[in-house]
Amino acid sequence: METINFAEIAERLGDEDKARELAERLRWPSGPVCPRCGAVEAYKLTPKPTSKRPVRPGVYKCKACRRQFSVSVGTVFEDSHIPLRKWMMAIYLMCSSKKGMSAHQLHRSLGVTYRSAWFMAHRIRYAMKDKSGGPLAGMLEADETYVGGKPRRHPSKRAGRSQRDIQRESYQNKVPVFGVLERGGRVRAMPIKGISKMRVIKALTENVDTERSTLVTDESPLYGDVKVMIPHRTVKHAETYVTGDGIHTQGIENFWSLLKRALIGTYHHVGVDYLDQYVDEAAFKYNTRKLSDGERFASALQNSRGRLTWFFAEAQGESPAAP
Repeated sequence: METINFAEIAERLGDEDKARELAERLRWPSGPVCPRCGAVEAYKLTPKPTSKRPVRPGVYKCKACRRQFSVSVGTVFEDSHIPLRKWMMAIYLMCSSKKGMSAHQLHRSLGVTYRSAWFMAHRIRYAMKDKSGGPLAGMLEADETYVGGKPRRHPSKRAGRSQRDIQRESYQNKVPVFGVLERGGRVRAMPIKGISKMRVIKALTENVDTERSTLVTDESPLYGDVKVMIPHRTVKHAETYVTGDGIHTQGIENFWSLLKRALIGTYHHVGVDYLDQYVDEAAFKYNTRKLSDGERFASALQNSRGRLTWFFAEAQGESPAAP
């Protein structure tokens, strides 16, 4: 995988042709692949000497399905009016920022409108989504955390209510996020509204190889029925955080701290309808923590296939699906 830093990115992205060549090299290291049928036999269109019709740079034609395509077709930046070089810079900036980069910062750095920067950021987070589908296996840690819903601190908001009532209201306003971490490997996390034993078991069934894994959790009653599907070890946090035989949930709790530092320190306010996008970004950065910034950038670019359907639903006046 190619290693590249931001100075080289800026130098290589002097114009659209250089940006397109870099995108083609990173997305198609073995040559162009048709995004419509998957064929690898394609040729680049060039204008004929006798033709008066111009040919757009970077357009290929598939020999199998006979359709034209470019490096942006089938990706998160298809049909975008924003120059490709700015897309590439935005991907690098978001991949190299450990705690995330706000849309306002992208807006100032790239010279695009705030609305465009917000749209780009969410599309890039979609490119960071784990599309591998392979189950987690080995020694696993599972835990849940709760995002948002801080207690009311202004005296007028606290009048006539006990501290217990205030804490209960804060807890009810939070959104649960469930996660599973593979010791020394990957993490997967997802917001789950109305978290329960059945929904936890469903999430484990979809993301874990139960036959080749051992699950470690805290003493929460959410995991009381997990032992029927997977070997289960528990650490009682009221007594200790790490047992003598290495049973703990420190890894997943470390991931929660990174996620919350990004949400609190960089983004400040995240709508519940978009929380899963920010969780995917945090998981991508954790899963690529051993890569350099340039390798992480290349990984996100190679994973940029697909479109965001909920943006089109919003444009038609429909609300996006809640996580």
